[in-house]
Amino acid sequence: MIRIAWRILRRSPGTLAGALVMTALGSALLSAFLVLHDSIDRTRAPVERYAGADVVVAGEDGLLTAELVDSLSDLPGVDEAVPELSFPASVLDTDGAPLIAQEERPQTGHAWTSASLTPMRADEGTGPRTDGAVVVDRALAEAAGAEVGDDLTVDVAGTARTYELAGLATGPDGDDLAHQHTLYFHPEEAERLAERGDGRVDAAGLTLEPGADASETAARARTLVSDGLAGDAPVPSGSEPFHVAVGADRGELEGTWPDHSATAAALTLLVWIVAFMAAAVIAGALITSVRRRAEQVALLRAIGATPRQVRLLCHGEALLISVVAAAVGCLLGLALAQAMVGVFRELGLVSSVLALRIGAEPLITSPAVTVLVAQVASWAASRSALRIRPGDALGGTPVRGRGPWRTRIQMGSGVLLLVAAGTLQALGMAGLVPPVLYASYGMIAAGLIIAGIGLLGAWAIHACARALRRPVAAAAGVGGHLAAANVRFYFRRYAGVAAPLAVGVAIAGWALSGLPLFALGNADQVAERFDADRVLNTPVVRDQHLGLSEETRNRVAADDGVTATAGLRETWAHVRADDSEVPVRAGEITRLTLVEGEASGLLDLGAVDGDLALVETGEGVAVGASHAGNRGLELGDEVELRVSGATEVSVHPVVAVYEHDDGGQDGLLASASALQGQVAGGRHDFVLAAEDSAAAATPVTGEARAEDPERFHTTYVHEREGAIDNLGTVATALVGVFLVLAAVNALAVSASARRSELASMRRLDLTTRQINAMVGWEMALTVVPAWLLGTAATAWMALAMAGGDVGAALWAFPWAVLSAVGVLGLTVAVAGARAATRGLLRSLPV
Repeated sequence: MIRIAWRILRRSPGTLAGALVMTALGSALLSAFLVLHDSIDRTRAPVERYAGADVVVAGEDGLLTAELVDSLSDLPGVDEAVPELSFPASVLDTDGAPLIAQEERPQTGHAWTSASLTPMRADEGTGPRTDGAVVVDRALAEAAGAEVGDDLTVDVAGTARTYELAGLATGPDGDDLAHQHTLYFHPEEAERLAERGDGRVDAAGLTLEPGADASETAARARTLVSDGLAGDAPVPSGSEPFHVAVGADRGELEGTWPDHSATAAALTLLVWIVAFMAAAVIAGALITSVRRRAEQVALLRAIGATPRQVRLLCHGEALLISVVAAAVGCLLGLALAQAMVGVFRELGLVSSVLALRIGAEPLITSPAVTVLVAQVASWAASRSALRIRPGDALGGTPVRGRGPWRTRIQMGSGVLLLVAAGTLQALGMAGLVPPVLYASYGMIAAGLIIAGIGLLGAWAIHACARALRRPVAAAAGVGGHLAAANVRFYFRRYAGVAAPLAVGVAIAGWALSGLPLFALGNADQVAERFDADRVLNTPVVRDQHLGLSEETRNRVAADDGVTATAGLRETWAHVRADDSEVPVRAGEITRLTLVEGEASGLLDLGAVDGDLALVETGEGVAVGASHAGNRGLELGDEVELRVSGATEVSVHPVVAVYEHDDGGQDGLLASASALQGQVAGGRHDFVLAAEDSAAAATPVTGEARAEDPERFHTTYVHEREGAIDNLGTVATALVGVFLVLAAVNALAVSASARRSELASMRRLDLTTRQINAMVGWEMALTVVPAWLLGTAATAWMALAMAGGDVGAALWAFPWAVLSAVGVLGLTVAVAGARAATRGLLRSLPV
């Protein structure tokens, strides 16, 4: 049967080309993203600041207490444990603006005592001997045009200070660090600037004694620190508040690059989506290939071919096509992966240290998946082939339908799958999915979209052709009439291509609308809680606020016309009744807002039972009404509080219950000062200010901003959109567009399999113009319904993600991109099909 399959494919070049193109492109997509995922997974940030340490322990700001650092130094094999403070610090130019933006290149401040971790040394001048001195790396001093002895203005957390440049630091070989700038302060000044409190530090670098094993020491350090965080609360993502690294992994803890391992984990979702898409493309190509050769299959059945032989024939064709396509797809995938890495670097979506790494695993996995999917698809193709009655096919009658009840079931199932996808996505965006689905609900929703559109694709084409047959016939005459009739009667023939086309549109639209809606939802969630005249904030860099210090809040509070201020910082926490013995679970975690100042008058928390002023003075905690109901808590209860990174559990009374807690997601409010013994001090994410009519402009320095609430909301939407790791979003959109072009290309190429049909039309005296009109309208009646189906699915998903807010859905809907994709797809399909048709017409005898 393999030999027969090969002969059939050789005599059907158009069908072969169409199936081969789509299968190869599906394989190329899968190869490219497997290689990209593998490259990101194997990429590590270069080790610079921690090059002098054998083991590094780092985590949330101020995670390590002085006692923990001392315990780390006492571990077997440890020669010294060097503590480190690390905080954003920007040198300002003469106009008070940052000389270099933190987004452009990280600049961090440290205590001079931690310079040995690199090691850095004062190549010129001395170390900082007083609180008013600073040492910077030579490259930063040159950028500022400063020399030893000059004054430098440095902004830290919204407050600018002037320091004397005491020295210029260089690395162990006399070189500057390649990917970051460092500023070193006197230890007491660094501690004051960092505001960690109680001698806490952010990291510790361990140097080992000769012969000590770094991995064993790292394991001991991990156990020691974990045991020291008795009050830690698990976060929904499951990530730990600290990490221990050795070797090449140390660079990931320097905080100068996005977490490559986290990016690789996020990209795993995209690989699955691409795999689903590739399966849809390959299956569609093979099923379409069989349906376009109904007469050949009918002849085999007429001369006695058994169902088993027909199935073997379909499997043989699938094997031949998939093997060739897998080889071609691997080569195309490598080229595509290289191009994507370059584009992603230019767009700033991946770090500049990312390099394409071609491993054996992706190059084995992609062909194996391609062949496997082709064999599964060939089973569906063989079922389609066995439904073709020899008499029907030889007489030119379309394949008989499946009965109205099966049609209704198929269409109903498709609609239900799309409804389920939208519902799941809406629940995920609202944070209401079970914890087990946090990392996978997007992949499940994508799979439901693909399956739903696959079930509806053929019927969308059929319905469109039926509805438009008269208008098309009136507009294009004989050609339009024949096109509508062909598409209507042979709509299943086009479904294999139309479904991937619609899936591509839907997936691209889903990704592009989801990003702004997520950012908008995040901004709404934050801004709706504020009841202030001015909001001070800083840019979000590497998914973290640069932050504002308590000193900055106090400076704002002292300004004329400012009547109240409050600093806010968010983290994760778990609360339960003090006498409860129920185990702590990640699904019970909520956001805790740590406050300093007059928060009760600057937060809109709705109706409040109790007294929020008691929270400000540290006499208790406030709990959201929904979260209190979920946890069985009431006003006056004693509760046990665990906070992410806390060294011990604390007990507090519930002194207030507030209404607006976003369904339990923003369920706790507590004083940062009251938790100082358990949680490190940190910078505020926001500072809120209430002002009277006489208030002057709020003074800010560096990259900090002071905005009215409306302006803040607009800025914060864009801020969150840029801070989200949108590599997957852009890549998913590119996959969707690529899938559309692959589908319409295959649709156009497959037109070359209609030689006998065109010859019959010639004998009926149809003109070239009429035949071209027919082919063009066939493409339109296939591409446009598929595009409309994908667009409708996008609109439904956008509306679901917007929580039913039509205005937000319309704002986020990617009109321009989807319109451009539709026009481009239709143009390519019509141009390609007409080119193939012209070639066939020239080859026919006159």
